[in-house]
Amino acid sequence: MLRISPALRFGCSLLYLVHAAQVGARVLTLTKQSDTTAIVQDATTGESVANAVSSPQDRLLVEGNALAVDVDHDLVYVATLPDPAGAAAGSAHPLLVGAYGSALVPGGSMQAPAGRYFSALAFDAPSSSVVGLVSDPTGASASQVFVVPTSGGTAFGVPGYMVAAPDCCSLVRGVAAWRASTRELFAVGRRTGDIEDQLLRFDVGTGAALPDAYPIADDRVVALAVDALDGSLYALARSVLDFTYLVRITYTTAGMPVTLSAIGSAPAACCYVASGPAAIDGIDAARALYALTRDAQAPAAMQLSRFDFASGNPAVVNAAIEGYGLWTDMDAALDRIFADGFD
Repeated sequence: MLRISPALRFGCSLLYLVHAAQVGARVLTLTKQSDTTAIVQDATTGESVANAVSSPQDRLLVEGNALAVDVDHDLVYVATLPDPAGAAAGSAHPLLVGAYGSALVPGGSMQAPAGRYFSALAFDAPSSSVVGLVSDPTGASASQVFVVPTSGGTAFGVPGYMVAAPDCCSLVRGVAAWRASTRELFAVGRRTGDIEDQLLRFDVGTGAALPDAYPIADDRVVALAVDALDGSLYALARSVLDFTYLVRITYTTAGMPVTLSAIGSAPAACCYVASGPAAIDGIDAARALYALTRDAQAPAAMQLSRFDFASGNPAVVNAAIEGYGLWTDMDAALDRIFADGFD
C-alpha cells in the first residue's frame, strides 16, 4: 500500500492548520468485526481496511471505549480487559495495538499495573507517546497518569507514572481529550466527596498530575474534544431538559465552575451520546464536532452525528455505524487505503 512521505505529510498538516486544504480529513472509528477482532472504518461511509485488531486469546473487550491513535503511523492503541470467562481471566489489563496502514505494530507490550485498568487514553504526537490514566476499580487508591514512549511507533518504552491526588478519581467512561500544545489531559469525573461532576485537568507537561478540578453545574458533559487549530475545548452536554447540545468550555480558577457556552439554539430533540472519544473535523465554515450517538426517541442503531460549529445544529451523517470512538486522519483523505469490504 502506498503511503506519502513524512515530509509531505508534514506539509499537508501545515496546510490543514492554516485552512488552505480543500477537503477535511476522514473521520474514522474502530468497530467490532467478530468476538475476537475489530477493524478501522470510515465512520461516514462504512468502508473498511483489511487489517484488524485481534485479541491474543478469548474475546476482545474494549475497556470503557478508550482509544488513542498515532495518525502519523496509522496505529490505534486500544485499552482492553481480560475476558472474565476466558483463560486470561484475572490477568493484567493489556493495551493492544492495531495497524491500519503499512507500518508494523510496535514491538513489546504494555499492561496496566496490577489491580488497575486503563480509564483514559490519548496520543501525544510531538513526543510519539501514549498518555492516559490508570485507575483502581475499587476506588481505594488514587489514579495514576502515565506516559509511555513508542519510539516513532516502533516499540513500547518504559512507562512513567505520576500519582494523582489521593481523592482522585471516579471517571465518566469515554469522556477525555488531549491538548498537545500544553500537554494537558482533560477528563470528566468526581473526586472523593464531590457531589457533582468536575472537569478534571491533568497537567502532564509540568508533571503536576493533581488534577485541577472545575465543577460542572446542572447539565452533564458527555463528550470532549480539543480543537487542534486553537486549543479550544469543545463538548457535548446533556441538558437537564433531556436534549444534547454543542458547547465551548472555558474555565478560570480551580474550584470555580466551568462555563458551558452553547453554540446555536437548543435542538428540539437530540440524542444520546455513545461512550468513546469525539472528533473535530472540517475546513472553514464546514467545521464540526463528530460523535457516535443514538436517537433519543428510538435508541436503536448507533449513528454518526455531526454538530456544526457555526449553528450548533446536529445532523445524522451515517444512520448505522458501530464504533468504540472517533478520530480524524489527514492521510486517509489523501491516500487510497480504503476499499469496499476487504482487500
